[in-house]
Amino acid sequence: LGKKLGTSCDPGHMVPLVPSTSTPRGTSQLPFLPGYAAQEVKFGTSRKPQTLSFGPGGCIDSYHKLKVPRLNLAITERLKDPFHRYDMSYRSPTHEERDFIKQSERNTFRPLNEPAWLKHDRHVLKFDAYTQDRMFESTKETFRIRRCVIYFYLEDGTMMVSEPKVENSGMPQGTVVKRHRIPKPKCLGGGTYSYEDFRVGSTVSIYAQIYKLVACDEFTRKFYWDAMGAVQPDDQEAPIDSFAANMQVDEEAIAERSATLSESKEYHHLAAGGNRKNQKLEQYLENDRKVLRFHCFWDDMTKYGTRMYYTLHYYLADDTAEILENMSRNSGRDPYPTFWRRSALRKNPNITAIPAMMEPEPVIYKPEDLVVGEYVNVLGRNLFLYDCDVFTRDFYKEYMDFEQGSIKIEQPRLFLRVHTKIRYPPHIGFGSEEDSLASCLRLTPRPPQRDMKRLIADADKVMRFEAKLANDIPQDEKRRFIVAVFMADDSVGVWELKSRNSGHDEGKFANKARRKNPATGSWFCQADFFVGAIVEVNASPFQLIWADDAAFIRMESNPAQFRYADTSLVLQKLRPARELLGKVEGLMDWRSFQSLVQDHGIQLVDHETISLARAHGRYQGPPARKAQIDLGQLLVAMDDQS
Repeated sequence: LGKKLGTSCDPGHMVPLVPSTSTPRGTSQLPFLPGYAAQEVKFGTSRKPQTLSFGPGGCIDSYHKLKVPRLNLAITERLKDPFHRYDMSYRSPTHEERDFIKQSERNTFRPLNEPAWLKHDRHVLKFDAYTQDRMFESTKETFRIRRCVIYFYLEDGTMMVSEPKVENSGMPQGTVVKRHRIPKPKCLGGGTYSYEDFRVGSTVSIYAQIYKLVACDEFTRKFYWDAMGAVQPDDQEAPIDSFAANMQVDEEAIAERSATLSESKEYHHLAAGGNRKNQKLEQYLENDRKVLRFHCFWDDMTKYGTRMYYTLHYYLADDTAEILENMSRNSGRDPYPTFWRRSALRKNPNITAIPAMMEPEPVIYKPEDLVVGEYVNVLGRNLFLYDCDVFTRDFYKEYMDFEQGSIKIEQPRLFLRVHTKIRYPPHIGFGSEEDSLASCLRLTPRPPQRDMKRLIADADKVMRFEAKLANDIPQDEKRRFIVAVFMADDSVGVWELKSRNSGHDEGKFANKARRKNPATGSWFCQADFFVGAIVEVNASPFQLIWADDAAFIRMESNPAQFRYADTSLVLQKLRPARELLGKVEGLMDWRSFQSLVQDHGIQLVDHETISLARAHGRYQGPPARKAQIDLGQLLVAMDDQS
């Protein structure tokens, strides 16, 4: 009892009772008294687990999972012993487990002789066919060829006829005959259609509509060979009707039309509350954080230029590029290293002068365009690619089976500079180029010198040519123009003649002014104008078809300046055709003469042929415009020249 009370059994020796510092509830330092007991409060999770889930077989109770035992064939050996019922060493399966095993075996069992619905499950024969419909209310066509696709389902012998949709056909298209067993006409024996009734090149009657089979797919050909040992004939082409012939458009025109309409379609789709298309999502997911790195440089060949080094980053995720400038120490340049901000790098850069202008389709640089040893044009600078990193080499080896090279670049010495004459600034459009150039030549500009003798002598001399537009536009074929060349200062002016029902007013088309020849980049001169020439004025090409008598006389009197008016040079061209011209007698029109010598391999300009007619034949100016060559006089002139 003393031990239980915590005291000694010796009455002469009393030991005081010391309270314990530990309690059954915990290790708190508080005394174990009412009101002082410490309680440890713990909050557990109160969430309810999800027990319902769905799988291929339907609803599944994920909380009470059913463990399906495997079928143990050793049990059958034990069943031979009559006392197996008293063997408690193993657990017998429950009724639910037995049903589950039975159903699983039933679902995976395939009989030796499979029925059609199991053997040919999802096996479909596909035939391309067409039918002809008469058109009664159209003045452009009398019949229409309608292309269809016939599907035959082997699992149950059903058929379906579908017509692909054709844009702007004006007919309801889609499913023509729904899937079911289609009866055969009585004249063919009745019953329903089977796969034996279909053959490429034959016709099939479906509800009094005749379809001709013209093609089938590879699976259909293989099925007929395996099942029947029959070979389907080669595919045929369906005939083309007038509607299909008129609807055939060039692929480029279709691409341009679809590109033009794509923006408007996307706008209306978004305006109606649709979602934005996540384009290039697959490319982004596959190539995110994959960047090609190239080292390149550009030689600045200006007066104080030097070699500039850059690093080109090409992001495979969205086909954008970034170019950073590698500046050396004490280069004296501002620390703005970004030369090209990350964006698509176009091969055909375009600057829009006015908002909402039509822009050409952008052509951007792709990974196959970036090759070490080639140039990349960026804002007019040709960057030379001379090296790349290891990841870039591995990418090209895997992507293109191409090994990127590496060019060793030696640090250039101080460029062996030669004194380069400074170019004059371009003309800004105000005044003439001579006036602008005068401010660059002298500190105090002087007016440009003019040839006063020529201005006075040729003040009233003008060469006039009749011209037509050479832009291949049918509406401009009958328009006629007068192109005037003023001999005093080589200025050019264009006036349009009156033409009834042309839709254009007569009068000035281009002001009198000095103009540059777009073909050569220099100013127009008098020698650039002759009959048969094509000159461009105000972005309009004009073909000179005739000239007045004053122009012919002016050009023939100066053969050194106007070589097409020099008849001696024309006779030298015609020497190889001397025997051919000797067989023809009398007068010949200048166009017929030009075609005759052209067949012999001699090319003559219209002005050369007219000059021959003026010198050795008969010539009548406007409005008759007749020029005939006397072959007798021509041969005499050729003999005299030789």
